[in-house]
Amino acid sequence: MSLSSCGGDGGQIENTGARASTVPDAPGTTRPPTDHVGRPTSDCSPSGAALSITVSETTFDKDCLAAPASQPFTISYDNKDPTAHNIAVLESHTATDVLYRADIFRGPRTETFRVPALRPGTYAFHCEVHPSQMSGTFVVR
Repeated sequence: MSLSSCGGDGGQIENTGARASTVPDAPGTTRPPTDHVGRPTSDCSPSGAALSITVSETTFDKDCLAAPASQPFTISYDNKDPTAHNIAVLESHTATDVLYRADIFRGPRTETFRVPALRPGTYAFHCEVHPSQMSGTFVVR
């Protein structure tokens, strides 16, 4: 799966969605954390407040992004295409309320977006221009 993102002015709403966490199955056993559609996210953990993603040939180079909870972070967005793209973070791919939206821009060009703090949870991200082609999971822990 590939990711894409689209941009605009950022905003934040309260997260009421699922949280990425270890869930008990039976006594002594657990399942790994999962994303908004049940895929494992154990290999997608925050490693700092500076995230990056690249788009080439209308495809993201990552299908999961992770940010630290309750602190602002940046996304370096490298659009290698002459096509317009952006990134939006939402509760789910079908949600209408956007947690963050970056500006749509044509490449080749790199933009860095400042994103306000988000609550812990598992969200979706996609390019608003190409949401069915460019999407992924956004984990905040």
